[in-house]
Amino acid sequence: MVRGIEEVREYHEDIIGSIPSTILIVNRDLEIVYANPHYYEASGKKPKDVIGKNIRKVLPSDTIKHMGLDKKIRMAIGTRRPFEGGHAPGDRFGTLYFYKVRPLTDKYGEVSKAMILVEDVTELTRLEEELKESYAKLDNAYTELREADNIKSDFISAASHGLRTPLTIISSYIELMEKGKINSLEEQKRVTETLAEQTKHMIALVEDMLDISRMESKRFVVEKKNISIQEIVNDAAESVKTLSDLKGHTISLKIPEDLPKIVGDKKRIKDLLTNLLTNAIRYTPNGGKINVSAKDEGKHVHFIVRDTGIGISKREQSKIFEKFYVGGGSSARREPGRMGLGLSIAKGIVEAHNGKIWVKSSMGRGSKFHFTLPKAEISM
Repeated sequence: MVRGIEEVREYHEDIIGSIPSTILIVNRDLEIVYANPHYYEASGKKPKDVIGKNIRKVLPSDTIKHMGLDKKIRMAIGTRRPFEGGHAPGDRFGTLYFYKVRPLTDKYGEVSKAMILVEDVTELTRLEEELKESYAKLDNAYTELREADNIKSDFISAASHGLRTPLTIISSYIELMEKGKINSLEEQKRVTETLAEQTKHMIALVEDMLDISRMESKRFVVEKKNISIQEIVNDAAESVKTLSDLKGHTISLKIPEDLPKIVGDKKRIKDLLTNLLTNAIRYTPNGGKINVSAKDEGKHVHFIVRDTGIGISKREQSKIFEKFYVGGGSSARREPGRMGLGLSIAKGIVEAHNGKIWVKSSMGRGSKFHFTLPKAEISM
């Protein structure tokens, strides 16, 4: 019988000895009455330095203070309720411990001791943090992928709707010509002009889509040449003259003669000004006024395209430079021939020249589109 008891005891000791965590047993006076082998291995201490000693003299004072260990031991013994666990720093190397305090009942049913279980969770915590970071990155990647998919869907939908109208017109006229229903020279001339106009419109839509694609893939390249501001503003104003005349607008240009040249891509900057002027014409009631001005500001030239149009609400001002967004909250799908790319392309052109673009507007009081472009360096 005695031999059997000894074997069970040895078996229990083997189990306790194999536990890779610190186990301490203390009495009501906070004196250590037992420490398992792992504690001695981890701390490098001997039993004579631990057994019978108060935990304040054995464990680091900062650790005890952070854990509130003395209070938790007394609480566990006094209330017979365990403290289920907490985290505490171990040393200056960033070690982190997880600990529990459990009351121990003797053979008489009394609680006079408590067991402290301490586990090194530094590596586990590090892995948890890495897992959280990986999950966050994965979630961000998924969000970006979903946004890219939405953009692709919007792009395809806007492109198909934008091209449908001119293609339908061209197809209808070709069908009429094949059936011999357009005979007179006057009718043929009118149809030819319409076909040319719709073809030109489709080419412009495709060019816009290609520009957006280049900007998103970082393949949008601009030339860097010195440009006369007066010349390029005049060219842009001339390109929209027919459209402005149809609505009875007055376009005035206030460009000082002594304004320095800018450096950039002449075609792209003309496209930028044309986009802004076209928008101003579109959203200004008949007989309105549109003004283009520029002024020298340090390393940049500051341009302003001002109109007396319907204005832009505060809510829309944060969206108008987004792809596929058009004024009034309408989507490109609801307004044939419009894809909502003009201002997005304008923004891309300005940023490709290391400039900035923004808008100031209020409903019913017109809009002011501001943008900056770099000045050409003065050669000595």
